Amino acid sequence: MTIARLDGATRLYGIVGHPIAQARSPEVMTARLQQIGHNAVLVPLHVLPDAFDSTLRGLMQLGNLDGLMITVPYKARALALADSLLPSAAQVGAVNALRRHADGTWQGGMFDGTGLVLALRAEGFEPRGRLVKMLGAGGAGSAVAIALAEAGARALDIFDTDAARAAELAQRVTTHYPDCQARAVTDPAHLDDHELLINCTPIGMQPGDGMPAPFGRLDPSLFVMDIIMKPPVTPLAEHARACGCTVLNGIPMLDQQAQAVLSFFTETSS
Repeated sequence: MTIARLDGATRLYGIVGHPIAQARSPEVMTARLQQIGHNAVLVPLHVLPDAFDSTLRGLMQLGNLDGLMITVPYKARALALADSLLPSAAQVGAVNALRRHADGTWQGGMFDGTGLVLALRAEGFEPRGRLVKMLGAGGAGSAVAIALAEAGARALDIFDTDAARAAELAQRVTTHYPDCQARAVTDPAHLDDHELLINCTPIGMQPGDGMPAPFGRLDPSLFVMDIIMKPPVTPLAEHARACGCTVLNGIPMLDQQAQAVLSFFTETSS
């Protein structure tokens, strides 16, 4: 990628993680920033766990730093760095983006689930009013559940191998979105009248993983989303396609998330 402009007036953004070499955001976000006319670049920042707090607080003092993306394993830890939070970040308990306001304060947002909702809508699937089965109540699952409830999902059935974690997430969704009937379930493979199945677990990333649950024949009307990006076709996705289902992997979610973060950044960029 050719940088259109890099000089003393260039504004800085960063993506913080450990490790960071795998991140696609520096290339993707820099191109998008410059396409909309911003003299700005986004750079990878490898921050070690023991130095996270001191490093981030130092970075955030830079006068030409306008925003940070946060990736694994720091999304929950970064919450404490924000002076204010968007509602979804407070509800999830984590942030994946921080932006500097004109007064120097920092605001945190969470866009993992936003990216999934936008990806579904781009594919013609509207979450509002739907019955959803979710596998995984960890960080990604929490963001997805909150975003689906915010988008108007009628009900969420949440499974996690840690039953307490699934129950806690269901309670959190119900507290913030009482119109969404969220509950923890004990059978990962049982599908009743569900219209959307989402895998938010890492099962399917490694060779030999198999599916995240022993699904039988799926109804072709079921929409299936596996948020895993590599491999692009997981065992669950392969099975669902063989059953005639519409299937999405995590790549459209990541692309939509990047656009949402870009909008978050540029609303208040210097």
